[in-house]
Amino acid sequence: MPIASDPSSDTESPDDEQAVPMLACHRLSPRPCVNQALVEELKPLREFRFLRYGTHAKESISYATAVSCIIGTPFKIETVEQAAKIPKVGEKLTLKIQEFLEYGFIKESREVQQSERYRVLKLLTSVHDVGYAKANELYERGVRTLEDLRRAMNRKRIDSYLKYYDDLQEKIPRSEVESILAFVELQLNRIKPGFKTLLCGGYRRGKEFSNDVDILITYPHRDGEERGVLQALVERMQQKNLIPEDGILTLTTCGTDRIITPNRSATLLDALDKALIIFRHPANGTTRVRDKYRRVDLVVTTWREWGSAVVGWTGSTQFERDLRRHAKRIDLKFDSGGIRDRTTDEPVEAVTEKDVFRVLGLDYIPPEMRNADP
Repeated sequence: MPIASDPSSDTESPDDEQAVPMLACHRLSPRPCVNQALVEELKPLREFRFLRYGTHAKESISYATAVSCIIGTPFKIETVEQAAKIPKVGEKLTLKIQEFLEYGFIKESREVQQSERYRVLKLLTSVHDVGYAKANELYERGVRTLEDLRRAMNRKRIDSYLKYYDDLQEKIPRSEVESILAFVELQLNRIKPGFKTLLCGGYRRGKEFSNDVDILITYPHRDGEERGVLQALVERMQQKNLIPEDGILTLTTCGTDRIITPNRSATLLDALDKALIIFRHPANGTTRVRDKYRRVDLVVTTWREWGSAVVGWTGSTQFERDLRRHAKRIDLKFDSGGIRDRTTDEPVEAVTEKDVFRVLGLDYIPPEMRNADP
């Protein structure tokens, strides 16, 4: 049964007690899941489609949805017949699952992981500002290493990022994520006390290690107090040498400048204040014998939009994509900047995270059950 009260059923077999809802916002997605070993085999195939065609290509979305449904399958898949009933699992994928059930691995997955194109595209897209299209173009031009990339791009920004590359590729343990938040909160207190922060992303979904740190910032019940805070915070952190001189990757401050206009254009809906930075985490002599450089996303939102921002920045990516699909079914639009009526374009109030689920007609799913991506 779907978790949520959606006006249209999204299960393949509504009468089957083991039917799996197609949308991640209608089911639980734990990590690890019951079929984690299978998911790990399928993960490189999903990722290779993203690297070749982008995350929005039809073949990528279809495959990602199928893998997500496998993650959300509450029983262990033991037969081909069970696999074939899972949403988006077509004939080709069913054969791969059959191979896994018989041999414990998928040959194509192993071949993809060993292929030069997969390894190079994965390497190139690990660099900020290099998307799948650029990576494929560079690959066709013979780029194979980071040094090749440096020569091919010839951009100061790329050089700056590569300076910190090794640190930025390290997974960040939960204790360090919490330590980084403490540094940020200390600087926020110096600028304007009374804030509320929340660690989002994989950390909030319960992951032991994160790729980066997502910090959401607001001022409860005081819309307007957050205006100018992000700019001031970034400047202060640079003054304190917590952000290196070349450590601001992106800084967008259009979000809080438009809070006074609730009937803003829908194109500005997700225009939250955001700073994507490289954070210098000072050495402490024990767990960090030297300074570490980490990717940190600072996001400032109004209190009115807090609930949507929390849901949007918690993820996972597939969960958010499916949440938008669900919202469209009931004539609403959702993203990190709020919920709007699809017909009138009027904002729909949802201050808390649970308000968002309520407005969308969904049962609340805790963050640790939103791991709908491998």
